[in-house]
Amino acid sequence: MHVHLRIAGALLILTTALTSCRGVSPPEPTAINDTAVAALSTAGLWTETFDRLDPGRWIPSSWSGFWQHPGLTGTFQASNAYVDGKGHLVLALKVQSCGAGLCAQAAEIQSAQRFGFGRYTYRMRAASTSANASKAGRGRSGNISGAFSYVDNSATEIDVEIEGNRPATLNAAVWKGLTQKSYAVLSTGTTLGQGFHTYSYEWRPDRITYFLDGARVWETTQNVPQDPAHIMLNIWPTNDDGWGGQATTGTVYMLVDSVTFEPLP
Repeated sequence: MHVHLRIAGALLILTTALTSCRGVSPPEPTAINDTAVAALSTAGLWTETFDRLDPGRWIPSSWSGFWQHPGLTGTFQASNAYVDGKGHLVLALKVQSCGAGLCAQAAEIQSAQRFGFGRYTYRMRAASTSANASKAGRGRSGNISGAFSYVDNSATEIDVEIEGNRPATLNAAVWKGLTQKSYAVLSTGTTLGQGFHTYSYEWRPDRITYFLDGARVWETTQNVPQDPAHIMLNIWPTNDDGWGGQATTGTVYMLVDSVTFEPLP
């Protein structure tokens, strides 16, 4: 989808696809305590460079994924989220044939703590066939690579999502509950699974501004959520031409180099 050619149709497709994912909600991790949440939302820099997957900071998901339908089933597997020993988080999506059609094992981690208004920065490479940070792989249809803020059944949800079948498109979406949303489908001119890129959003009480590799790409003042939320990173399967593409058997990997939160002046 290219914004300058098919923006209306693309946004309609994205709306339908995002809404269809909202039937099942992930379990909510418990914040350490309210004082810690408030401090992290207003105090200094918080950063993660994935020298290890710290259980005090991150909770791997292990629940039935929201993509369940005839022909594509599966779960999030905690073992599919790991660090490579070189400072990268690896999230693996494995899809194989099974009696029900296709079965997927996806990966997701969520921060134990919640964060509020501030600047969120993710340095990552979208899904490809390579788990090696120094070697580019091939993109495949049938997946979504995501980095986002989330809490309480989308009371706050601020998304960065990249589709397997449209790897040069950045999907930005902001949710304030399940019925209030703003979104953009942004053509980037580069294949986001071939190298690491920096994705940022600045969340203020009255607006959210998105950046790609330091360049401002979108801003919304509509439907801005207000509740502190967990940082989440995931890769999951699709089987839909309109959202992520048709499922492909095999394994793809999303790599994350770093995550940073910092309060804004």
